Amino acid sequence: MDAREFPPRSRDLAEFQSLLPRYNWLEIASRLAAIIGAVGLIVVAYMLHVRNTPWLIGLIFGWLVLTPVLLIALATLPRGSAHWREFWRFYEVKYDISLRLVAPVYTALALLGIISAAVLLLT
Repeated sequence: MDAREFPPRSRDLAEFQSLLPRYNWLEIASRLAAIIGAVGLIVVAYMLHVRNTPWLIGLIFGWLVLTPVLLIALATLPRGSAHWREFWRFYEVKYDISLRLVAPVYTALALLGIISAAVLLLT
């Protein structure tokens, strides 16, 4: 399964150019949030002496998705759901991929991160 099987809606260069100044900074910040979130979780897990478990891997992969999505939500949703949708349209066009592929994968990884965090906190 790849991007060719799930192409984005029509790609409009003028639309992309109008969205680029509004959302490129947020997309870059979301990548940094993913890295910071993963490294932060590794440090916290080490400090809390979390034992070596597959849940730790689930936690890291899940929070690689959760931290950027939370940042995107914090930056867009206060201005309305239209901004949230507009950001994700920018993401589709920038990476030439459909949210029909991205959304289920991100959702699964986010759930894995939440479940992994719950398991590690309760053990």
